[in-house]
Amino acid sequence: MKLNNRFIFGLLSILLAAVIAFVALPTIAKQTNGKTEIVRVTKPVLKGEQLSADNTETVEVGSYNLPPNIAHSLEDVKGLYATADLSQGDYILTSKTSAVPVSSDVALNSIPSGKVAISLTVKTLASGLSDKLQPNDIIRVYHFLDAAEEVPELRFVRVLSVTDAKGVNVDNTKEPVEDEEKQQSATITVLASPEQARVITSLENDGVTHVALISRNNEKLAEELLAEQDVILQEIYFPEPSDEETEEMAGDGEAENPETDAAGETGEEPASGEEKESGKETGTSGEISTDKEGNTEENKT
Repeated sequence: MKLNNRFIFGLLSILLAAVIAFVALPTIAKQTNGKTEIVRVTKPVLKGEQLSADNTETVEVGSYNLPPNIAHSLEDVKGLYATADLSQGDYILTSKTSAVPVSSDVALNSIPSGKVAISLTVKTLASGLSDKLQPNDIIRVYHFLDAAEEVPELRFVRVLSVTDAKGVNVDNTKEPVEDEEKQQSATITVLASPEQARVITSLENDGVTHVALISRNNEKLAEELLAEQDVILQEIYFPEPSDEETEEMAGDGEAENPETDAAGETGEEPASGEEKESGKETGTSGEISTDKEGNTEENKT
């Protein structure tokens, strides 16, 4: 029995070795030694820069353990924009590219139809909410010339971005690290209608504007407030006529065409100008004829 067991174990060992040698090892070698083409950066590419044949190339590398979202041909990245700084030799991943131009102001890439982005100047620290504003805040704009006044057209406005004097976005969500100078807000960019934009333009050149924070991190409330602002703008610039005004307009329309109304009541069409002229001439001719006949009769008598 011992001899038989040893024989069986030896046979199994030989079979296992054969499987490893002729199946497993070639499979592993094929995976590790397999080649594929990928796109690689040939020179530094900054965030927002467009990818092209001038700054990329295709190279053949081992296909083992490559990320699934790697670009394999120049056609995969041609015309795309880098969403992060890329160094020479970096492989290009689809997660690091964008089909639209990359901007630090992402909100400016998707302004709704009928709206505009416009900036107002922060003339003092207090007028800009002491550098506390953040994107998507809902603010109210006040104007001071001789006295402080609320601006009905700007009761609820969404903030798109806050920038410093150099036009660089100010991130007020983070505290400055040690030895870092805090950026000062210089302008506030908001989403506005054309009517609101005209008001902001006039305020920019007359007096001082102050902003007050109304809502933050509450998208439901923000949508309600902006909808209320749209109603206010509708009432100011495109008011609906009242029932009395509608009746007056209808009455004016009837008064302008009295002949048409009279003709409508009798079922006859109003006479044209030529017909009226012809009627007058006919009437006159009849009188003359009568006069002539009358004179003749008198002579006979």
